[in-house]
Amino acid sequence: MLILGTAGAALLSIDNLLGFVGTHAIDTAFVPMIAAVSVLAGLLAGVGGVLARDITRVVVAVAVVGFVATRSPATGVHLWFPIAVALQALVPLAFAAAGALILRRHQELAIVRVVAALLVGLALAWTATAFIPVALAAFLIVQAGTLLVVVILSLRPVFRLSWSLARELWSSADVR
Repeated sequence: MLILGTAGAALLSIDNLLGFVGTHAIDTAFVPMIAAVSVLAGLLAGVGGVLARDITRVVVAVAVVGFVATRSPATGVHLWFPIAVALQALVPLAFAAAGALILRRHQELAIVRVVAALLVGLALAWTATAFIPVALAAFLIVQAGTLLVVVILSLRPVFRLSWSLARELWSSADVR
């Protein structure tokens, strides 16, 4: 479920970025459906993270739901200004916290730790660009980059399974 939620959030972010230059990746009619599926998948991933006692999954799920529900142009939610400002800081900081939690795990592969460090950097840049006057395009690029890195990190179980399958096939291969 986390993969579906993060992929939907990243797709909405990329569509928002492309909308800045005058085009859209997805049809306007499908945007609310993608937002709803992403929020539902994020909520289910958060519940799964609580049941599995995986705080990283919970933090990512909360950040994805927060992004899609409040920051995405798909929902068009108009929040009271102090709440909007707080969420503008908390959503990327939640992604940075998820990256920091992954970095604390010493058993992770080096590539996962590098991608987690990239997530922390991009999320902190997202936070900074939200409050420092920069070009809107720069803000949207950092936002989309952060969400794409989150998608890569949410695919970690798939990569781990693929890697173990490839190692099994290699160890049983006659071509060696």
